[in-house]
Amino acid sequence: MSGSEKLEDIAIAVIEKARRYGASESDVTITTRSAVETTVRLGEVEKLEGAQMRGLQFRALCGAKGTKTASSSTSDLSLEALDKLIKETIATAEASEEDPFAGLPEREDLAPENLRHNFALDIFDPEVEKIPVEKKIKLALAAEEAAREADKRISNSDGASFSDSAGVIVHANSRGFLGSYEGSHVSISVGVVASQDDEMQTGGWWASNRRFSNLEEAEAVGRKAAERALRQLGSRKVKSQEVPVIFDPLMAGRLLAQFVGAASGSHIYRKSSFLVDKLGEVVASKGVTIIDDPLMAGKLGSHPFDSEGLACKKRTIVEEGKLLTYLLSSYAARRLKTKPNSGSLGNLYLQAGDSSPEDMISSIKNGLYLTSVSGPGFKVITGDYSLGASGIWIENGKLAYPVSGITIASDMLSMFKNIEAIGNDLEFRSSTASPSIKINKMTVAGQ
Repeated sequence: MSGSEKLEDIAIAVIEKARRYGASESDVTITTRSAVETTVRLGEVEKLEGAQMRGLQFRALCGAKGTKTASSSTSDLSLEALDKLIKETIATAEASEEDPFAGLPEREDLAPENLRHNFALDIFDPEVEKIPVEKKIKLALAAEEAAREADKRISNSDGASFSDSAGVIVHANSRGFLGSYEGSHVSISVGVVASQDDEMQTGGWWASNRRFSNLEEAEAVGRKAAERALRQLGSRKVKSQEVPVIFDPLMAGRLLAQFVGAASGSHIYRKSSFLVDKLGEVVASKGVTIIDDPLMAGKLGSHPFDSEGLACKKRTIVEEGKLLTYLLSSYAARRLKTKPNSGSLGNLYLQAGDSSPEDMISSIKNGLYLTSVSGPGFKVITGDYSLGASGIWIENGKLAYPVSGITIASDMLSMFKNIEAIGNDLEFRSSTASPSIKINKMTVAGQ
């Protein structure tokens, strides 16, 4: 019997015991994961840590309508511990107040049978758990060495690491849902310090993948980290002004995640988002199409069903500038009197355009190529956006010199409506991906 089958048996037993002990309905999620992190610095092994993790999350729904709820969790999967957990959770649920919107997903909204077991998403690599420790150390050392040797101005290292993990997720509920899937992840990262005169700049880079054989070469990761540190040497401030801003793919991906996060059902029913009452309205320029696709083979955000068993499907969140949907768990959907479509994200991305980054840069006489931001600086209720920033200043269509110690500001709706060019450089480095984008006007505060 495989590990996932054993966990499925535990999940079935928990649901059956909950029924016998008086729960109207219940659900359970079991997660196990093994992980190893290997860190080196200045050519020496600094940390080698491994962990075996497992957890069980149980929810009981009680009362005549099944709207009294309580949840609890444990890492102890013994029969005695689970028996006690189930009884105590049910007792807590029975003593709680009713919530008319609580409940399991409707059966028709649950993932179909073909998505519940061994679905061909190519998100698990059995080789990950077989990688020798010596190999992990060698790759981390190679990444750091490539970064440190890239240029004599690389003066120090923040370290390099190789990380891997593999695990199983099982979900079951009293409406007949039982599903499980395995997943794996490998990554390599490095950070270095570049120095020139009295100035120091840091830079880093990483690569990650579901499959070990598909992971980017360690040396390439190291060289990219050095390049990112070196390009910020000689940074200066600029005068405060309104200019076009190009967000590089990492910064555009961060912006995309913030924008779509405001479409979460919990923000919408609480009326705590700038996207409240915007469904069906234009919220971005016509070129903007935002997609979430949890069923992309081999991608880092892929999964066949969500945390409550809802079916995962490709969905278009924004199409040609128009907001088509919110992200709705079954609870949020009941609050908003509509159907759920999952409150979680899979592989979120902004659809690529036809502009090259070089063309976007050459179109700007005076502006900013943004490569880093800092601070919270984003208010989901109003959409106000103001963050510390650094990047490279653009003059006469060319990258001229690095800038830092500045602030960029606008509001989210204005920013997305003012996207006038979208790059052709979409690359899935994480579960959120975006090509470069050009926003035609933002406030840059400097001197």
